[in-house]
Amino acid sequence: MAFIRRLLRIGALALSLALVCLLLTTSVAAAHERRHVGPYTFIVGFLNEPAYAQQLNSLDLTICRGSTCTYTTNQQNGMSGMNPSTGPTLANPVVGAEKTLKFEVRFGSSSPLSVPIEARWGQPGKYVAYFMPTHPGTYTFHIFGTLEGLKIDEYFTSGPNTFSDVEVLPTYPAQVSTSSAAPSTSPTADQLQAVESRATLATGLGVAGTLLGLGGLLFALIAWRRAAPSASMGRSGEASPALEERLRG
Repeated sequence: MAFIRRLLRIGALALSLALVCLLLTTSVAAAHERRHVGPYTFIVGFLNEPAYAQQLNSLDLTICRGSTCTYTTNQQNGMSGMNPSTGPTLANPVVGAEKTLKFEVRFGSSSPLSVPIEARWGQPGKYVAYFMPTHPGTYTFHIFGTLEGLKIDEYFTSGPNTFSDVEVLPTYPAQVSTSSAAPSTSPTADQLQAVESRATLATGLGVAGTLLGLGGLLFALIAWRRAAPSASMGRSGEASPALEERLRG
């Protein structure tokens, strides 16, 4: 019985962990807009959220075939379909979209900025377009062109129900402006790699946490099913000596 109680405690802990992981993953997914576009699903947002002004960021675009995006659950790409170097792997990606789709970012009355879409290395179905938002506020992503012959012309606008508006990042100490030397706003290769790595790590941890939580749910269920028959046998065993004594009398 002590072993069964220990299993139940471990199962309860795993169940709690599952709920936390699922809540965290849901909150991360809610920071992107999910939309059905013809036979595809588009998931759009900033690569790094919350997004901050004067910080390198990017379009984060996922395109899946069908009404939902699913991830592999085999062991081909690391633990539960996750490549340790690139994050989780889509089971139904749409590849090659960077060849026929275009991207513009819009802010207020400013002229739109056109940025080329790039496929993320080792992550089929995922795409980026790097730029640096310079002002806080609402941004609109315009994705247009064709996808496997289908005309695409979609606008995605940041907001509380879609993806992160750009916010102001507190700075310290105060910057001293000089007219002779203005800081460069061009992203370096190291900055691009840092943004990509942070986004990949966040996505990978969310998926891995969800899979771990689901495993905990299964473990708790198995422990409960094993405990129930053992408890019944224990109760029957306690009653047997008394019944035997009465029969002897």
